[in-house]
This record gives sequence, C-alpha cells and structure tokens, in this order.
Amino acid sequence: MIKKISESELTKMCVELLSKTYLDLGQHNIDAKTKVLMAQSLASDLKKSFPTLLWHDVKQAFWNGVRNTEDFSINAKTYYKWLKLWRSIIWNNEGVADHQKDKRLDYRKEIHTGIAGVDNAIKNLITNK
Repeated sequence: MIKKISESELTKMCVELLSKTYLDLGQHNIDAKTKVLMAQSLASDLKKSFPTLLWHDVKQAFWNGVRNTEDFSINAKTYYKWLKLWRSIIWNNEGVADHQKDKRLDYRKEIHTGIAGVDNAIKNLITNK
C-alpha cells in the first residue's frame, strides 16, 4: 500500500512512472528537474489522497489513463482524474462475483488483495491455530 512506502522511495517510483508516462504521451523534451518536481507532487498527493491503493493500482491507473485520454499533458488534474477513475473501478468491483468482475483487475487476484484475499488470509490464520 502507498501508505507503507517511504516518501523518498515513493518519489523515486513516481519519477520512473512519470518518465514512462511522458514517453507514452509523446512528450520527449521534459527536463529532469520538471520530472522530479512532478514526482514529488505526485508522491505527496498519493500519500494524502490515495494511501490505501497499491503501487500496482497506481501504475494501472496511469496505463489506463494514457490510453483512454484526450489530455496529452500530465499535471495534477490529469493524474487525479486517472487515479480516481481507477479507484472507483476497484471499489465498484468489491463484493462482486468473480465472473462479473472487471477483467482489468485480474492482477489483483495474483497479489491477494481485496475482500476475497483478506477473507482467505483470515480463514488460513484461524485454521492454522
């Protein structure tokens, strides 16, 4: 979860994510200082507004955002829109039968997140006592 990642580590991860995002959007002339400042802003915003998202969720939000956007610049308004959309996809699929879940969230099964993963972890703890 984002809240468990240190600020400095999260900032490094954000620099990498933003670098890829700039390339995906066709923006090849962004200087390093701008990337670092944007990464610091993104890291801070993630800690404040999206602390329970997984890092993989953040990467998926950006991947989906880049491919389904009319905004070809990256700024706080753009990434907030992408992150909020992705968070709503996650929330709307909690408690939904597996065959009805959004297939874009299949990666979450692999890392045992969500209600089912927590329920199974609790059952395993109880039965292993």
